[in-house]
Amino acid sequence: MKNLFRKEVLLTLLFPVITYSQVRLGIKGSVHRSNISEIHKESEGRISGSFGAFCQIPLDNNNQFFFQPEVIYSLEGEKDKHTSHVIKYFQNYLNIPLMLRAYFSEADSEFFGEIGPQIGFLVSQKNKDLDILYYNDKPKNINLSIGFGIGYSILRNFEFSIRYNYGLIDIYKDYPKQERTSVLGASLAYIFN
Repeated sequence: MKNLFRKEVLLTLLFPVITYSQVRLGIKGSVHRSNISEIHKESEGRISGSFGAFCQIPLDNNNQFFFQPEVIYSLEGEKDKHTSHVIKYFQNYLNIPLMLRAYFSEADSEFFGEIGPQIGFLVSQKNKDLDILYYNDKPKNINLSIGFGIGYSILRNFEFSIRYNYGLIDIYKDYPKQERTSVLGASLAYIFN
């Protein structure tokens, strides 16, 4: 009974916030270069992309500050050219960035900045065998990173941005060196009114 009462109170308190706020939905796609630091001797980044959706939740009455959670399917990883042939260590993630965004003015077209953490869930990997050349290791199922970026908005509908994400944890557990993910990308987004 207490749990039911708590849920009702919570929904009652949140309902005006949800209905009052001008939550906007959007879709985005990007082209990016990903890499993993200090892992393979002749490491080369993977050029690929990502796509997904997001929502913007205003944090103030002037529509300058927003909380922007996203759900993004991202193709990441790297290539190793140490051997006679290229070995692909490709990982595909379902990423959930939780960005704080600030628009620099109240104009129709303006610059913005963003920063926030991201959690990534490993969906698949290209090299399904263990990394037998080195430490018989494979990537962890979860990656955590921090992202920051800048962009330009046209009428708060079309947005161009550049974002960099840097891994906060090693994605392989048995390697002696630090192996963090690194992703630099350019994206195009459309926000629905």
